[in-house]
Amino acid sequence: MTIMLFVVGCTGNALIPGGDVQVGDSGFDETDVTAPEIVFEPFSENVPGGSDVDVSAEITDNEGGTGVFLATLYFRSETASSKDWKSIGFTRPSSGSEWTATISGDEQRSAGMWYYLLAIDGSQNEAVDPPQGADAPYHYSYAD
Repeated sequence: MTIMLFVVGCTGNALIPGGDVQVGDSGFDETDVTAPEIVFEPFSENVPGGSDVDVSAEITDNEGGTGVFLATLYFRSETASSKDWKSIGFTRPSSGSEWTATISGDEQRSAGMWYYLLAIDGSQNEAVDPPQGADAPYHYSYAD
């Protein structure tokens, strides 16, 4: 019997196919056990219906951490018959820590949208905002 083992590795910057997700150095560090921090202010008012919705969040990793590797916005229509979440990658800032993602106006087919944020650092520590993620996501409604 012959057993073959294939090992694939990836380091450095990469672009995740199908999205704007830019990732940083993926060097795993066993000493980094702290998740990234997401500072986000959810929408407190209705957003304009049929328009793109820009979502911005300050996403950082602790001092001495491996850095934010991946940031994703998950969303689904309020009236979706499926509980399947769609996702959009956040775009890494050229400087600072303000990450951005846009939900297309074409996605707006109901009275509102459920959404939550996910960030992962280079050591695969995860942060979710709100903390319950898909079980208790944020919500916004559309303005008439």
